[in-house]
Parts: sequence; C-alpha cells; structure tokens
Amino acid sequence: MSHPLLATQQSQDASLPTWVDQKDLEALVKQIPEFRKIEGLRWKWETQLAEPALCVHVQVLVADNKKRQVSYLIKSPEAVSIGLKVPRKGDFSTERHMFEVVLPALEELYQNADRIVHFGPPVIKARETSNHIYCEYILNKGYSVANGRKGLSVTAMEGVLSKLAAYHAGTAAYIAKNPGKIRELPKLEEHTKLDDEVAELKSTYQLRFHESLRSNDARQYEDKVKSFQKYVKAGIEILDTRTSFNVILNGSCWPNNLLLQIDAFGNVKDALFSGFHTAKYGPAVYDLFNLLLTVPAEKSNRFDGYVKFYHDQLIKNLKILKFAGKKPSLTDLQLDFLKYGHWAFEAATEILPIVLSDFAANDIEELFRNPVFGEQIRELLPWMENRGYFEED
Repeated sequence: MSHPLLATQQSQDASLPTWVDQKDLEALVKQIPEFRKIEGLRWKWETQLAEPALCVHVQVLVADNKKRQVSYLIKSPEAVSIGLKVPRKGDFSTERHMFEVVLPALEELYQNADRIVHFGPPVIKARETSNHIYCEYILNKGYSVANGRKGLSVTAMEGVLSKLAAYHAGTAAYIAKNPGKIRELPKLEEHTKLDDEVAELKSTYQLRFHESLRSNDARQYEDKVKSFQKYVKAGIEILDTRTSFNVILNGSCWPNNLLLQIDAFGNVKDALFSGFHTAKYGPAVYDLFNLLLTVPAEKSNRFDGYVKFYHDQLIKNLKILKFAGKKPSLTDLQLDFLKYGHWAFEAATEILPIVLSDFAANDIEELFRNPVFGEQIRELLPWMENRGYFEED
C-alpha cells in the first residue's frame, strides 16, 4: 500500500508496515479542531510493551498556521516479529472486543455508582471499516511503563492492586448482569489446549530454565523441577474452575502491560492496562500470580500482605457495584492459590525472566543467565515449595 501522506516522514526504521492505513490516519487527524493538513509523520515500535504496538506521531497544521503534534498507538491483527515471544496465546479479536465492548461497559457500571474509572488507554474511533485499534498515546501524558527490572515499591503496588481489584470486581458484576457474555470470551481452561507454536515455546523456556539451575546456584532443585515440569505438562489438561471466584482476566498482568501515572511521592495516581490480547474468563488468582511474581520489588515476603490488600479492595468494589453473587473470602482466594499453584511456577519461570530483561533480549538462554533472575529464582523456589505451589497431586 502506498503512503502519499508520508512524504515527509522521519524514522530510524525505513520500513513502515504496509498495513498502516492512510485512510484511517486521515480520519483520525480530521477530528482535530481546525485541522488544515498533515505536515509530517514519524513512527517507532513500542517494544517495551507486553504486546508490541506501533506509535505514530503526526505533525499537523491547524488554524493560524499553528503546528501541532498528535500521537497514536496502533494495535493490529498483523503478526509482529519484534523481541521475544511470550508463551501465552493471545488473540486480536479478543482485544478488540475488550476495548470496544467490555471496557466501556465496565466504565458505565462505575459511572452508575458515581465513580469515574478507566482500565485502558482511550480508544479513538477511526473509520467503521477499520481493521485496527487506535489508542491515545498516553506515554507522553504523564504515564510510563512499569519498571520490571527494579520492581515497584509497596505504595506503587497498592495503587496497581487497587486498579486490578476494581477491574476484577467490574468484570464479575458485568458477567453477573449479563451471564450470556461469557460465551463471547475464551475461557482459561482453553489455555491448556496449546497450539504447536506455543507448546514448543513453553517447552523451550522450561528446558532452558532447568539447564540454568546449576549456574544460578539452585542445583538442589534439578530433580524436583524436572518432575514438576513433567507433571504440569502432562497432568493438568482440564481445569475445574466452577468453585473459584471467576472474572474476566487481563491475562497479562506483568510490568510491561501496566501504564502508571505516579506522583512526586511515588504514589500511583492511576494505573491502566496497555493491552487485553490475552483476556480470558477464569479464576482471579491467575492474574494475581502473574502480577505478584513479576511486578513488586519484594515478592515472597510481601505476598500475603498484597493478597490481603487486594481482597479488601475487591470486596469494597463489589459492594460499590452492588454485586449480588457470592463474594470470595480471603480463605477462598488462598485455597485457589493452592489449587492452581502451577501458575506460580509458570509465572516465575516463563514470564519473570523476560520481564527482568526488559522484553528486549533475543536470546532465550541469556534470559536465564541474568544474575537478577538468578537471585530472584533462588528466593522463589523454596518459597513456592514451602507454600505447596510446587506439589504434585
């Protein structure tokens, strides 16, 4: 596809994807008050996000010959081969459904309860026939991607947990009011039915993790890890989630999927999810395991305190939304953590090493040689073992 409006484009990457739609961009910029014409355009890949997206900066001319720059984050169904792939199955149609249907419905639920809450970056409508999702580029509006290498402080974590609890409560209320909506989303139990590419990727990560135990001074876990890897791969095919507290999961609760607005004192003023491509319906503890084992600076020793904080916020929001279903007790959540302990192992061995590399590495072996990962996995392995997350039934 030709791009005549890109005649003055500037970029270090000369190969602008051919799927970028000129008519979409024109429809977007024409929404700018007193728009006259496009002066220039530049772009870059936002590779630090969990799901890479294209950032396009457009310089436009408005009334009185004034220049203005507007920026968009473009999500596309086209495959993007940038950075390491995460061993999680995502789907663009699911993300589109979340941004266009579910998130607006959640915001309306909170508005009806006199609360203004947002869960993702604002979506800008292009044309009705557009194949892409266009979001405001809020990284230049005081938001930043959560820092995975250093981890978040306790006060910042409380801000993130508050938003996750509000999101989970909103989705539970949404499904309670509209039970049929469950059919519009994939279910987490389908997560175990991996396609060949994801299954091969998971196997590679698990192999490299096992090989790294000696170099990370954790060789005493070699036999136990190998046995548990076989158990997880072969023994968990069907998940019975009926007794769990189920929500619409974000599915990618790790730092590179969190956009934070932080004040001068380190408090989170707002937290948003950058994407929902792995959203699924399933037990809330799936998101919690992924979040608590990848995001905080202090993981194992503050785990229970964070769970208690999340639970308090969850119940608070369920009450605000007048949720009529069964509210989970703290014990209910703890039992789910024990029931699905293998999710802790997967988060620590498949997501954490990528997070600690800032999503930029291309060599899987190097992920597990990272001394920061080595330090954290030496802490997490005995912790998971002591809590029963590492047991074979």
